[in-house]
Amino acid sequence: MDVVIRKIQKGDRSDFIRLSMELTQYNKRQHDKFYSDFDQVLQVRKQRVEERFNKLEASTNLVIFMAFAGDEPLGYIRAFTYDQKLHCGCLDEIYIVDEARGRGIGKKLIAAVEEWMAQKGVVRMIVSVYAWNTQTRNFYKEAGFDEYAVSYQKPINGQGDPQ
Repeated sequence: MDVVIRKIQKGDRSDFIRLSMELTQYNKRQHDKFYSDFDQVLQVRKQRVEERFNKLEASTNLVIFMAFAGDEPLGYIRAFTYDQKLHCGCLDEIYIVDEARGRGIGKKLIAAVEEWMAQKGVVRMIVSVYAWNTQTRNFYKEAGFDEYAVSYQKPINGQGDPQ
């Protein structure tokens, strides 16, 4: 399968939104702990994804790359730069459709982001992943990321299960 990695284009809007919503569905177990109405989570997420897409053209510190096999979108990666004085970057999201996982597409997407960040003068890139997502945690380790911070969460007013 020939895979092409390229920056997102205006015509990719619906595919990007669909893939972003698939990522939200994949992460559903994280949201179910705190929200009884997952449809509301999906609505908010879709609105935020659309807003990010609309801001993309005007932003110099945000990038989205998509992976394609022919016309078929296989996944995306979203990243941004921050703290211009310390030259930091953040890999914000990556998602590969189930049937395309394990074929090196994620590595190609990360390589595209690394090249983009290098052009921006970034010297350090961070990424966050849910603790339960062992597969993705291992993927990041294989891609050269080292664990350097741990986050904790706590339900407020008895909402959700802190596991």
